[in-house]
Amino acid sequence: MGYHAAGHWILGWRAIARVRSISRSAPSIQRRFCDKGSLVMKQRRFEAWVLVAFLVSGIAGLIYQSIWSQYFGLILGHAAYAQTLVLAIFMGGMSLGAWWVSRRSQSIRRFLYAYAVVELLIGIGGLLFHTVFVRYQGLTYDTILPSLQSGWSVDGYLWLSSALMMAPQSILLGMTFPLMSSAVMQHTDSEDERVLGGLYFANSVGAGLGALLATFAIMPKLGLPGTLTVGAVLNIVAALIAWSLLKVEAAKAGEDENAMQARHAPASEERSGGALPLVLLAAAWITGATSFVYEIGWVRSLNQTLGASIHSFELMLSAFIFGLAFGGLWIRHRAGRIGDPIRYAAGAQILMGAFALLSLPAFASSFRWMEWIMGGLARTDTGYTLFTLGSSAISFAVMFPAAFFAGMTLPLFTTALLRAGYGERSIGRVYAVNTLGAIVGVFLCTHFLIPVFSVYAAIFASAALDIALGFFLLRYAAPAQGMRWTPAFAVIAVATMAAAVVWGRPDLREQISGVYRTGSLAWTETESVEYFEDGKTATVGIRKFGDHERTIVTNGKPDAALTNDIAARPTSDEPTMALAAVLPVTLAKSPDDIAVIGWGSGLTTHTILGSPAPKRVETIEIEPAMYEAAKRFGDRVERAYTDPRSVPVFEDARSHFARVGKRYDAIVSEPSNPWVSGTASLFTQEFYRMLSRHLKDDGVLVQWIHIYEIDDKVFATMPAALSRVFPYVQVYVVNSGDLLMVASRSPIREPDFSRFPQAMVDRELKRLDVHDANAVRMRLVADKPFLDAFLWAQDATPHSDFYPFVMLNAPRTRFKKETALGLIAYLGAGVPLVDRLVLKRPVDFEGELIEAGGNPRVAGFMTARHLMSLLRDEDPSAAEGLFGQYDLSGPLALKRFAGKPVGVQDRAKWQRSMLQVGGTLASNASQAQILSLLDSGAIKPDMTASDPTVASVYEMYRTTVEGDPAKILAIPFGAFSSPEYDVVVGDYLLASQMLAAIESGNAAAFQNALNISSRRTGDPSMRQVRLLLHLYGLQHFQGIKVDGLR
Repeated sequence: MGYHAAGHWILGWRAIARVRSISRSAPSIQRRFCDKGSLVMKQRRFEAWVLVAFLVSGIAGLIYQSIWSQYFGLILGHAAYAQTLVLAIFMGGMSLGAWWVSRRSQSIRRFLYAYAVVELLIGIGGLLFHTVFVRYQGLTYDTILPSLQSGWSVDGYLWLSSALMMAPQSILLGMTFPLMSSAVMQHTDSEDERVLGGLYFANSVGAGLGALLATFAIMPKLGLPGTLTVGAVLNIVAALIAWSLLKVEAAKAGEDENAMQARHAPASEERSGGALPLVLLAAAWITGATSFVYEIGWVRSLNQTLGASIHSFELMLSAFIFGLAFGGLWIRHRAGRIGDPIRYAAGAQILMGAFALLSLPAFASSFRWMEWIMGGLARTDTGYTLFTLGSSAISFAVMFPAAFFAGMTLPLFTTALLRAGYGERSIGRVYAVNTLGAIVGVFLCTHFLIPVFSVYAAIFASAALDIALGFFLLRYAAPAQGMRWTPAFAVIAVATMAAAVVWGRPDLREQISGVYRTGSLAWTETESVEYFEDGKTATVGIRKFGDHERTIVTNGKPDAALTNDIAARPTSDEPTMALAAVLPVTLAKSPDDIAVIGWGSGLTTHTILGSPAPKRVETIEIEPAMYEAAKRFGDRVERAYTDPRSVPVFEDARSHFARVGKRYDAIVSEPSNPWVSGTASLFTQEFYRMLSRHLKDDGVLVQWIHIYEIDDKVFATMPAALSRVFPYVQVYVVNSGDLLMVASRSPIREPDFSRFPQAMVDRELKRLDVHDANAVRMRLVADKPFLDAFLWAQDATPHSDFYPFVMLNAPRTRFKKETALGLIAYLGAGVPLVDRLVLKRPVDFEGELIEAGGNPRVAGFMTARHLMSLLRDEDPSAAEGLFGQYDLSGPLALKRFAGKPVGVQDRAKWQRSMLQVGGTLASNASQAQILSLLDSGAIKPDMTASDPTVASVYEMYRTTVEGDPAKILAIPFGAFSSPEYDVVVGDYLLASQMLAAIESGNAAAFQNALNISSRRTGDPSMRQVRLLLHLYGLQHFQGIKVDGLR
């Protein structure tokens, strides 16, 4: 982050203190080198190349930080303490590296050579990091953690080993700035402040660019390992640039011994004692702490405006870094004209606090800005680009002004100490305490200020502290002159505090509105905010609709909705949570020990505990505020809070499973949407391997996954990851936006509903249509062979921790409002793919249908019933049930031609209508129902007077419905490929024959159908059906093992 370059200011000054003394001891050295024109570059050219090297180094540094946060999140998790620990290790390592250089600066003779070596070592470390990390991760999970007993020993090992993994490169990164700054000061006669300011600016701009490039350009193409490689190459490029400048130092190495001794003579006696170092040490500590309180507070705030995605985070990070960079640039251009750096720093400190206060009203207004941006954008790729630019502009408006003044403070503190005659040791201490303050600020903000008070309070208090510090420094620097400026600054302070109090508190309704998703801040009179809390990792709220319905919201994104009145119509989320509970209890061999990932509303845990079978249910939730908020759902989730078998665990899921050595009978994973930063890692093949290790041999994993706000390409990578790990997989459709995947290492059993008391089933489950085995089977849409054929057709690559395709692409599909309909589209494929290939036997099409939550399977059955009623003239209102949901031209055409001849001019219309209606019925009605309709005469034309193709198509369709594979395969395809037949006729017959060949195991017939299919274009939708059958057949007949990967 910004500390990477900001802290380097201090290190540079510490090293430069020595170089300044050298210049005084050997004034002729520079002149002598200028005389050797063949050995020395022009000064400006030298400085330009140095700036290029440090720009490249800055890009690499932020690439490492961005990537390391992803890597170590896989080990330590994404809980608040883990995030702060990674930050502290990174900053502490840099501090140690800089301290070492400053302590050894007297013995370093060739700074440029040392810099080149350090950059080269960083690059080599970057090239090796991924390989070392993978081996470390495997050793950790496979060998070390299983051998550790207590939670504390596991935590201690994870923290220590992560620190050791990150420390070498962090220490080396901390060395770069003091080495380069010392090298530059040896070879130029520019003002110290100007040179150091140029390096600081170049490094900071590089850091800002690195944050953006890593996330938006490099990582999407190359993944984490490739991005690390790019960073490593950039370090090597910086090393090569420095190497090309080494002839300067080589020339210096040839100087006479007296000059060399003069150059390395001890610095003049440094001043010691006095209050100034203590004052500036305290100021540096406070500035370090408050700056990071601001950064964390701004990120937490803007998550509610921009969304908590990786894209939003990097935009905010770049705004903060660029603010620091341009603050340093300002000082660079004015350093020589600053008479009293302490007084100047005091003003910067006050203005930093003032603009931090003004960031609160800016944040409060950001929701309206986002609503305006969203209202003017089309949901396209171009629109998303503009959305990203708008999000960046909001980030800059909130963060840049205060960060700009924060970038001034440390350079001014160091300038003050150097001008006062204090030497290297005092300057090094400034950097040390500033880094310590930053670390303390991170922990204090994350674990105390925000969860105990609020984000608003954390920023306000830090701003007030900065302003108070500024006034103290103003009086300390020059009491008489400070009084002259005090009234003006006091007015600024009071005015900005008043603005923060009056306009700085956002409307709670806007904060939980999710405007970045909906583009709207509109609320009805019946809606209200029932709960709002800033937790350690997210801001949680309860949005209440009317008297009974509530939605729990994190950072503006709804996570679960249900009604407190069990007699009321259920929300679309309730069947999802209920089925997620029913499946592990009814499918596991012995559901004694169950783990649930994600508290949500608590309904999943509550429903599991409705069965007496589970003996312990651990619910793992990263954010404690979710647990508190969900209490507002009352009786609907009571067992989750009162049943002694319920054990809430407040921890990151990865960390929890790493810490516990036990194995579970069932695991239910219901995290947030994978576009949320840190969540996508719970949908990877590496995470599923971890869960597999924590499942008993006959245990089951139930994984929630959404198909809304995501496209098929992004969606398919997640089930591909699951299928890669588990040999048995089933997919259930819950509603139009949610699926549940069941995975196991053993064959998946039939659901056993005897494990739930019948009274509980009747009261809680029947209203949600998850009350018996038939209701569950009705929702089954894919088994492993069917799923793998779909994934193969999508050319899906399993989602991986190291190639986070979902995290990087899901924010875009969320904005575009995409829907991944590819898999559930096969429910209405025109041929009964799911019933014949997945279910293997029909479900009860004629039983009671309960429409709960928009289940597309139930919707299909109801459409078929309405069609039957319409075609048989049994229900005058049947057409109303279909209106707006189904193209009525087909069934109305069949009714019009019933009992009448179909001439040549109408045959194409009739053929299309017949197969439109026939395809719907084939997928959503029983064989007996369809045959009864065909035999009733309700849609049968006058065959004797109709075109001959009509009878052929009618009988062909009847044969496919009867389902005898031999009869279906006996139909001559060539007879239906003549121009008299519409293309949909041949498509339907070909798909039916491919399906019959698979069912009957007739490889020759399948190959024949495949040969015909490969030469046929046909209708696009049926082409997808034929592709799926093609890939399914390859697995079935040729034994090709797909496992979710083409």
